[in-house]
Amino acid sequence: MTAETEERPRRRSKRRRRFGNIYSRKWGSGRRTWSAKYFCRAERRWLTRAFETESEAKQFLDEVERRILAEHYEVPPTIVEAQEKAVAASVANAPKVVPTLVAYAEDVIERRFDAVLSDGAMGVFRAALRAWKVFFGKRAGRPALRLDEITPALWLDYRAWRTTARNSLGGPAKPISPTTINADHRAIVRILNEAVLDAHLAKNPLAGLKKLRSPQRPRRYLTKEELGALIANCPAHFKPFLVTAIYTGARKGELTRLRWSDLNFEGKKIALFRPKVGNADWIDMHPAVDAELTRLKETRDAALREEGKRVLPEDHVFLSWHGTPYKEIRRSWQLALKAAGLDGRPGLTPHTTRHSFATHYLQGGGAVTDLQQQLGHAELATTQIYAAAVSARRRATVMALDFGDGASRPIRES
Repeated sequence: MTAETEERPRRRSKRRRRFGNIYSRKWGSGRRTWSAKYFCRAERRWLTRAFETESEAKQFLDEVERRILAEHYEVPPTIVEAQEKAVAASVANAPKVVPTLVAYAEDVIERRFDAVLSDGAMGVFRAALRAWKVFFGKRAGRPALRLDEITPALWLDYRAWRTTARNSLGGPAKPISPTTINADHRAIVRILNEAVLDAHLAKNPLAGLKKLRSPQRPRRYLTKEELGALIANCPAHFKPFLVTAIYTGARKGELTRLRWSDLNFEGKKIALFRPKVGNADWIDMHPAVDAELTRLKETRDAALREEGKRVLPEDHVFLSWHGTPYKEIRRSWQLALKAAGLDGRPGLTPHTTRHSFATHYLQGGGAVTDLQQQLGHAELATTQIYAAAVSARRRATVMALDFGDGASRPIRES
């Protein structure tokens, strides 16, 4: 070996890879990228993955070779993918923050429920929330209770406390009834079901817990004569609403939402959105309702025409004497009862028109299944409750049975 050869630096031998190779590419902009080419045993074809630097490409191909040799082959992640996986694992392993019952319930009620539930249903949830803020919220040095701290035993304590705690914003100061406490029960069960869907809870801790026994009062209904007197003597602005309620059995909230676009006068149909059960139905328009609503539209059109306006399809059908959509009809209902001589009778509410419709429908021979569709009940069992109101017809039918006098004769033995 000559001196000249000894002075020349030794060139580093290039590593020979068994399962792939690395090559670079120089782009017109002057940028250079590196690619790792390897044979994918899972897909049985050659694949290429690009990298910004040669070292990243080498690390990737080294990992591919290591896994192939170890017979645990899978495509290794890139540096970015590995970082994303580490972040995801960190988030998954981070301690879970469970919100308090009051904060979560308030958010769900206002953000989710308010958009889909009726005003009456929202009133029940908001009344329950006011009571929960006092009992489950921060008090006596104790922090507000989290969702995962609610237990059946704690709810029993709440029920005992609730019987002595009134939180209504108005009305007579009467004792808290089991019906009110059961309404709170249904409300919190639904809130906890939402918490399960949002992955705050594994299961609803109050699922299956029985509610208080509540005495069932008979459903009040009006006779045909009383309904006729109510229609004849009610305030003029309230008559279209009352006639529609009596002849359809619709809920108050379903009628206050009604718009002119929901009425099909040619097909004699009314489209009702039922927020309580979350569906919509077409029901038949009785001739009395047709006549009353036609007259109402003509009167309103004539009044608006003087102002250069007209009734629009999106306008509400029923307006209060202020000319605004109905929010509450209690005052008009009381005036109608008084004018018909029915005031002072216990249990008569606007919902009485619904009970009256159902009772007379069954007394007229209507089928319970057809009544279920008319009233928009989700369960047939709810509609069957009205069958108790026609017990007189059932009794008359039973008493009219006659199988002859053979039942009183002794049976001869053969």
